[in-house]
Amino acid sequence: MNDDELMDEEPGDELGDEMLNNKKPGYFRKLVTLLVLLAFIAISVPNFPFLFSDTLNFLEQNRALKEDEIVQRCKPAVVSIEATVANGLFNTEVKRGTGFNISPTGTIITNQHIVVNASTITIRFGDGTVYYSKKYEVIPDVDIAIIQIEGSALPTIALNTKDRVQTGDTVTIIGNPLGYEKISQRGEVGQFYSVKNSLNQIFDINIPINPGNSGSPVLDNQSKVIGVIFASTSVEINGKSEPRALAIPVQVLP
Repeated sequence: MNDDELMDEEPGDELGDEMLNNKKPGYFRKLVTLLVLLAFIAISVPNFPFLFSDTLNFLEQNRALKEDEIVQRCKPAVVSIEATVANGLFNTEVKRGTGFNISPTGTIITNQHIVVNASTITIRFGDGTVYYSKKYEVIPDVDIAIIQIEGSALPTIALNTKDRVQTGDTVTIIGNPLGYEKISQRGEVGQFYSVKNSLNQIFDINIPINPGNSGSPVLDNQSKVIGVIFASTSVEINGKSEPRALAIPVQVLP
């Protein structure tokens, strides 16, 4: 007799009651195991209670920005990146992130930490076009990599190397967090920070980012790139810790 048949037994059926009573300990054991597992996850992952709410938040903002002019103009040039790294003979690692194209023939800007030591780099545009590359250069002391591909008439985003980003500027990022593609988020530029062994400053944005956002372009109100996301941090605001994205100004690009 299966579980559906048990549920169909009338409450007064003695055989059904007996079988239900015999199964209760098993159900209780499963329930206890589930509760213990959830408790373990909650303890092991401090942000577990907020994980899904954060995800819903960035998806909700992405929906709100779906028809935004800046997003529509820049999204085609944002790419997903997969870097395959060989760690030994039978062990490979795939690192995923975001990049953006600045040349019709294919010049992709992303983070160095995504592609370093990669044997193959896969670049995927939104229309499904895929390119493979092993050629990239890095900027010393900056988490930036420049990948060259051989394309034609590719969508591009322009760089704004003339105007430096300022505290309070409203900016937009487009990236690939947590396996989602081309998610748009908007926020304000906050503080600037000096970096050890570098003359360049980085800045934060009051946008929570997730794995996969590395390499996302930071866009100004002219639909031009003014920075590149590379990490996250948190700042104290009125006694509360708030997540922030960290970005590198585009002035570091050659």
